[in-house]
Amino acid sequence: MATGDVEMESAAPTGSGSNAESHTRVTDLPLDVQQSILGSLDWQSLPKAAMACSSWSELVRRHESSPGCGLEWSHAMFRGSPAKSPLLRGGPKSVPGAERDFVRGLLDRSGYLDKSTRPDLVVVTVTPSWEPKLQLIADAFLELLPNRRSVHVVCCVAVGIIGTDESGVVHEIDDGSTEADAIAVALLHLGQNQRVFSVAERNSSARQRRKKHVDSSDEEIDRTLSKMEAFMKGSVPEAESGDPAQRCRAERGILGLLVGDNVYDVSDMKTKIEGRLGCIHLMGGLCGYDTRKQAVYYSSPESRKLEEEARAAARRDTAEGPQTRSAAAEGGRPWKRPRISACALFVCNLRSTRASYRGIKQLMPDYRVEVAEADPDGSKVCSLRQVAGDGRVEEGPPVPIYQVLRELEEVHGSLHGVTFGVKRRSLVSIDSQDPVATADDGTDLSGQLPATHVRTQVESVDIVRGVWDSTSPGTSRLEAIVVPLDLGPQDVCSFYTYSAQESLRELGEILDTLGTQEQRIEGSGCFGGFLVICNARGTYLHNGKQNVESNVLTSALPNTPVIGFFANGEVGPMPFREYFAAPRGGEGGESGEANTVLQGNTSVLTLLRRP
Repeated sequence: MATGDVEMESAAPTGSGSNAESHTRVTDLPLDVQQSILGSLDWQSLPKAAMACSSWSELVRRHESSPGCGLEWSHAMFRGSPAKSPLLRGGPKSVPGAERDFVRGLLDRSGYLDKSTRPDLVVVTVTPSWEPKLQLIADAFLELLPNRRSVHVVCCVAVGIIGTDESGVVHEIDDGSTEADAIAVALLHLGQNQRVFSVAERNSSARQRRKKHVDSSDEEIDRTLSKMEAFMKGSVPEAESGDPAQRCRAERGILGLLVGDNVYDVSDMKTKIEGRLGCIHLMGGLCGYDTRKQAVYYSSPESRKLEEEARAAARRDTAEGPQTRSAAAEGGRPWKRPRISACALFVCNLRSTRASYRGIKQLMPDYRVEVAEADPDGSKVCSLRQVAGDGRVEEGPPVPIYQVLRELEEVHGSLHGVTFGVKRRSLVSIDSQDPVATADDGTDLSGQLPATHVRTQVESVDIVRGVWDSTSPGTSRLEAIVVPLDLGPQDVCSFYTYSAQESLRELGEILDTLGTQEQRIEGSGCFGGFLVICNARGTYLHNGKQNVESNVLTSALPNTPVIGFFANGEVGPMPFREYFAAPRGGEGGESGEANTVLQGNTSVLTLLRRP
């Protein structure tokens, strides 16, 4: 139905022998029929229909805010470089308007044209060959989408990306494969009680962190977080009850997607966010790309307003005329935005399952720290006592950690990939609806919860360096190992490694939290997901095999599209296998909340689930 067809003609005689025609307007039809007509329009026609008359405008508003018009995911993928696209061939100086046509093709392939809703969040991930086109492609999305004033867009350049093709198959395109060029897009449609918020850190370079082009101070982030809290309380009334557990459940209904190319800004923003929302389900990572170039492009309604003001000021100060936003405008230069070093987007009131996996495997029995001393530079070295299976500590003198490592090297064959970890009591929140066991004031509520929710967290780090004794001429002996952990007497620790086989087992354990395989295939409620994989994984971890982890996801969740990228560092919880179930009152630190960490060698998976 064309949007201009606001009338329906019927040949009905007005009298005997009369050939006169009568006209019946669509707006004269019953409201349920009008609603059905509007529901069949595509996303391009729907906004135009809303402008036909005030009654249709109200019907469109009701349609877009109805429960059946949200929580949807569209996706598309183009494998290859821009030169392989007939539209974009010619590099950055392709035919004006080519990016718009290319994006329209992606939208057609994504099935978005078949939906009558509008996207609230658009995520685009590209490999480095696409970087010269990234800003123009992002502009084309904004020009084509009907809700261009309210949509949030984040685009990432990374050495490898994850995307879902039109057949629903998830692909990993990383620099270890022969075809390492691709662009993937995902469009997320929210329900009537959900909303996207966003903040950004904008810098000229990592060396000029404090010289912001656009103010992104603590006050700006605080204002956004205050708006989130107000929206959350309005949508989840029990969050205002004063019950800490209810507040934590409401916070866990918020998914935070944090991406950037500057470890300092990502870490700072993570700290600010968690300072206000301690139980938020935060995930993301550092784009694995040359930070001297733009690796993250970010656009929100607030940022676009600032850009319009900057362009208006530039027009007043120069006689060159207006600068264009994309190559669709003939002549002129595209608008050059300030570089984004970190951005965070929050989706409120959205159920999610979130976990990291590494494939950790314990190599030796537990040890208890007997002595932890500081060496001259302040780092701690320690001596250990082995813990038996029944929890008893072996008698005899403590063993220096270097002796334990020598034994480990003999058994394991090498110290490569070995990780040292200390076990501490903590909480595990895999699903946004998991119970909460710690109040804001630190009160331990774990006695009210099943024991499975209070576990032992392995706080792990790679072994950093050794301390060598070379007092005797011509000799050198490893005296101790320095680890950057806050170790103390009575801490329980051990040594671990990770492998491809263990990693896949751990991913399977995470998917088991969604139910049996039959239940997942029938429908687990998952409708989309984000996946951030360490650069050291992919084809490198799996002996050159491609799509190993994504094939597991496609098999276990055949109707769940995923988008993401390969990262220089991953934002997420401690890896799933690094939590070990422990009885209440066991050894270790006090119960506390499991904070998000910026880590390595992990994959962080977040699955969006229907309530």
